[in-house]
Amino acid sequence: MAIPDIMQTGRSGLYAAKVGIATTGHNISNANTEGYSRQRVEQTTDNPRPHGPKAMIGSGTLINRIDRINDGYIEKQIRNTNRELAHFEEKDVVLKQTEDIFNEMGGEGLNRLMSRFFNEFRKLSNDPNSEAIRQAVREAAQALVNDFRRLRKEVSEVGRHIDARLDGQVREINALAGTLKDLNIKIKALSVTGASPNDLLDQRDKVLKQLSSYMDLSMYEDKEGSYVVDIKGVGPLVVGGDVQKFEVARTQADGQGKSEGALDIISKASGRLPLTHQISGGKMGAILEVRDKTLSTILDRLDELAYGVTESVNEIHRQGFTRDGVSGVSFFKNTANKQSAAELIDLSDAVKSNVNHIATALVPDAPGDNRIALAISGIQHLRLMNDGKTTVDDYYNSIVSDVGVAGAKTREALNQQKDIQTQLGKIREQISGVSIDEETTQLLQYQHAFDASAKVIQIADEMLKTILDIKRT
Repeated sequence: MAIPDIMQTGRSGLYAAKVGIATTGHNISNANTEGYSRQRVEQTTDNPRPHGPKAMIGSGTLINRIDRINDGYIEKQIRNTNRELAHFEEKDVVLKQTEDIFNEMGGEGLNRLMSRFFNEFRKLSNDPNSEAIRQAVREAAQALVNDFRRLRKEVSEVGRHIDARLDGQVREINALAGTLKDLNIKIKALSVTGASPNDLLDQRDKVLKQLSSYMDLSMYEDKEGSYVVDIKGVGPLVVGGDVQKFEVARTQADGQGKSEGALDIISKASGRLPLTHQISGGKMGAILEVRDKTLSTILDRLDELAYGVTESVNEIHRQGFTRDGVSGVSFFKNTANKQSAAELIDLSDAVKSNVNHIATALVPDAPGDNRIALAISGIQHLRLMNDGKTTVDDYYNSIVSDVGVAGAKTREALNQQKDIQTQLGKIREQISGVSIDEETTQLLQYQHAFDASAKVIQIADEMLKTILDIKRT
């Protein structure tokens, strides 16, 4: 074996050690980088060279590739868990806002105001001619009206807040999908050489994880190494260097829970067809579920309760006579149907203008007759709601209970997903994470290898000088 060959062997060792030091340093530098997968240099022996009839002498080492230590299955599990976690986190945010609306711990809520309203009619039945009690009845009724309106307004405001979040999420999805497309193009271009662009692969996985937190996605890698991402139930989002964009628009109610003027998600590539009810999972699926199912149901039930109270009170009140001997007077304004009844509820103009228009008697010119007032007070305990199965008090309590149960279930599921995410994070850290102690050890090994390879070159150089000196002499 010629001395220059020995130098080349030493040089290959120097190069390998230098690459190892650079890779180890890269790992250390990114120890705290989110989504980074540690890298390892894979070396292989160079082709041996024949030396004599029966000898083959090694000719050094080659850098085969730099591997990214990453488990695709664990990454998929983390994406799925991250999607579920984001789903329950987003759902928890809006359900807490809804729970706060129905929190009656700090003052008079609808339940207490309904009880007060019916109790004032009981008091009026004891003294039908009392001007002061009639004033109290009207005030209690107005407070009830105001709270119905408040509840409906605040629940609707949660829906508008959801629309604002939805608009922001659509813009974020478009940006992430565009980034994923760009990374697909870059990775494809760099992979032509056969080398693996590890850092770009990490960035792409991180973007995919962020994207999957918004909705239920499926992904596979095509033969060119590009990610193809589909939205389940919708279709392709990213295909290599192509991406589908979304936008939002205010549309009419669709009969599936979406209210009038609420935002619809529209694909720019599908003839502007709404895709709102096809999206599930993740942050976007969570707020759409709350808006179009939970809040829609709450609003419908509030309207039904308001309609039930006003219609039952009016039905009895119109049968009675006022102090002026007039019958057929409505206590509340008449509503055509249940739709938006909690928003439109109001006292009739007659009752607003004069408390003497409140009917208490079943027959005219009977100052002590209290049968109408007594009948109205008894509405509180009649099974008027839910097809004659529930009282107005119990019906409202069931609304509050359902909101609380939904919030509690969401928080329980959220805590479970946090535990799962923590466990998967630990597993990923064991596989792909950077250990500073391990990398420091690797760094010292490469340093010693570099010094040793330099020593090989130094000795070969001295040998060559010796030979040259012999020739000169």
